[in-house]
Amino acid sequence: MGRGRACKRQPTPWMTATTMRLAIAAMLALAPGLVAPAAATTSQGDVIEQVRQSGVLVAGTRADSPPFGFTDANGQLVGFSVDLLKDITAALSDSLKRPVRLELKPVTPENRTEMIHGGTIQIECGITTATWDRLQKTDFSIPFFINGARILTHRRFGLAPEDLAGKRIGVVAGGTTRVEVEGAVPKAEIVEVPDMSEGMKQFREGKIDGLSNIGIVLRGLLEQSEDKANLVMLPRAGAIAYEPLSCMLPRDDSAWKVFVDRVIANDLKGAPDYNGHYIELYNTWFGAGSPLPMPLDRTVIDRLVHAAFWID
Repeated sequence: MGRGRACKRQPTPWMTATTMRLAIAAMLALAPGLVAPAAATTSQGDVIEQVRQSGVLVAGTRADSPPFGFTDANGQLVGFSVDLLKDITAALSDSLKRPVRLELKPVTPENRTEMIHGGTIQIECGITTATWDRLQKTDFSIPFFINGARILTHRRFGLAPEDLAGKRIGVVAGGTTRVEVEGAVPKAEIVEVPDMSEGMKQFREGKIDGLSNIGIVLRGLLEQSEDKANLVMLPRAGAIAYEPLSCMLPRDDSAWKVFVDRVIANDLKGAPDYNGHYIELYNTWFGAGSPLPMPLDRTVIDRLVHAAFWID
């Protein structure tokens, strides 16, 4: 849903999920730290001051989720989310008037929250969405990407999500996709996998009948599959739910959250006109000639800019 008058028809399930996710993101942006108190939290203190003293930003990203975060042929972590972390590092260097080095650590869906909460990393940018459970231990930036959750499966099973009733669909343990799949295919059997690499392995071996995640991650797996011609992503158009991706941050450090929000908002300047740094970054990983071309949808731009209220 972009800007404009509200639609009078009843919302579909994916619209409801989208509204809920974006509402959480907007609430985070407008009121840092406004969440129910957690029983016990570990504070990292002032991240900006820590970086001022150390000259190092310790950040987490995924090593198995191209093109957001993955390990290249040289063993280096690269991707769209890594480039965003480089932007944040460069902004810190400018603000602190000293060189700042980015130190990257790979994270998984299972350990990313605890790595932030326990102070192992100072920020995590990968393919993470804000949820109320995660807010008990962490905070989140405004969204830097929005994509729809879909299901990768075999064509022979059908061409609509409801055709997967009774089938085994894999979702990453600890992720938000399980709820979306349960809503879209209530009669499916949900199988939790530790990560997308293992999920794709089980899919190839026939242990599961489908695999769900945000569409762009599934597209990358589809393009690499030797069985590509016999696979399909469902729904064929649209998504079962739209997921805004944000950077995960330590709780109770509003100065750090504001800093990260401003970097993302500054990157988005010019995006409504398909100009500026965000468009350059997007085209590097998703534009024509990239390994995974995907046109940037106008609705996605509108949603991102709407959440980036810092843009001036």
